[in-house]
Amino acid sequence: MASLTNAFNQNMLDRIMPPFGTKRANIPVWNEGQKMFIISEYESATGHLYYRGVRFCDRIVISEKVGLYYNWTYIDAIELYVFNGTRLELVQTREYKKEFRDEGLIRRDSETMVKNYLNGVVKSQGLNMSSQQIEVQARELVEGCYKSFLDADYNARLMQILPAIEQR
Repeated sequence: MASLTNAFNQNMLDRIMPPFGTKRANIPVWNEGQKMFIISEYESATGHLYYRGVRFCDRIVISEKVGLYYNWTYIDAIELYVFNGTRLELVQTREYKKEFRDEGLIRRDSETMVKNYLNGVVKSQGLNMSSQQIEVQARELVEGCYKSFLDADYNARLMQILPAIEQR
């Protein structure tokens, strides 16, 4: 039994961290420091690394396009998506001019984007919702996207959302 357990563990390790020259299994990478999944990455012809990270809850997806240039990290864009059934719809985008990536800035801008979206929907639908209510909802939604995947109480149902996000 011990050898079967060792083989299983080695096989699993080879899939997620293969030896050099072997392709890694298509498994999303969780970045605990940034509280997001790294969905894709590539290296430019000049040697700079770019990646797309996503964080999400059951209502919204926040996508970051990030670049690594020598010894600093900058933000290229933030995109806000909402679900339409199982499909994602882009509802807000914010582009930056090679601005240093700052977590506080990302959170504030994400909240602002959610508020803008909610305000637009409320106004277009003729609904009655105070700006304080919208602000609280926006803050709670963004905060929900920062829940750590490694927490014991992470909602396992959220993992069903990840394949839909990866396709986008």
